[in-house]
Amino acid sequence: MQIPKIIHQIWSGVDEPLPSYFKELGETWKRDYPTWEYIIWDNTMMNDFVKKYYPQHWDIYIKYPYNVQRWDAIRYLILDKLGGMYVDFDYESIEPMNKIIDDKVCCFALESPKHRFHFNGKTVAMFNNALMLSIPNHPFMKKIIDAVFLPDILDCNPKDKNKCVLLTTGPWKLIMLHDELDPKEKEKIYLIPAKYVTPFNLDQAIAFRSGIMNQELEDCLEEAYAVHYFFSNWRKDNK
Repeated sequence: MQIPKIIHQIWSGVDEPLPSYFKELGETWKRDYPTWEYIIWDNTMMNDFVKKYYPQHWDIYIKYPYNVQRWDAIRYLILDKLGGMYVDFDYESIEPMNKIIDDKVCCFALESPKHRFHFNGKTVAMFNNALMLSIPNHPFMKKIIDAVFLPDILDCNPKDKNKCVLLTTGPWKLIMLHDELDPKEKEKIYLIPAKYVTPFNLDQAIAFRSGIMNQELEDCLEEAYAVHYFFSNWRKDNK
C-alpha cells in the first residue's frame, strides 16, 4: 500500500470535549486498522503544525470567518505533509477497506446519487472531505491547498455560513477543482463508490440515527466498509 498507514481525526476541543458517541465511532477505526497509527488532532496540535510546516498560510488560516474552515483546511495540510487517511468523527468503520485502496494514491468518498452539485450549468456527483486518503505531496492535494489559501477566499459572505464554507474550503470547492483536472490527472484520484463508504443518503442516515432499521437500510449496508452519519455539527455552530 502506497498510502501511509496513519488515521487522522480532528477535534479541536475549543468548544467542548469529544462527545462519547463520537469517541465510540472513533474507536471503530482503531479496531479495524490495528496496525495503523492513530492521531487525534486538537487545537494546539493543529496550530503548531501550521506554524511549523506551512507558516506562509498562517495569516489566512487564523482569519477564516468560521472555525470549520480551519478544520477543513488543516486536513488538506496534514494529508499533504504526512499522508494517510483523514476521517470525520461522524463516520463509522464497518470493516477494513484495504483491498479497495491498496493501489490508490488519492481518494475521496462519493455520496449517494441523490446528492448532486449544480454549477456552471451542469450537474455532477457529490464527493466530500469527510473521508479522504492520500500519499504525501499528491498534486491534487497541493492544488486544493493553493485554492483554499488564496487571499480572496476571505471575501466570502460570512452571513451565509453554509455557502461560505462549502464554496471556500469544503466539498463544493473540491468538486470544482476536480472538474478542472484533465483526464490523466483524474485517473490518479479514486472517487470511492458511495456503496462502499457513504451507503446512506442524508434522509436515510437521519432515519438510522433515530433508531429506524428496515430492509431498505439493511440493503444499503450490504457492501459497506464505512458509514457516514451526516451529523453536520458545524452547521449548528455560529463560530
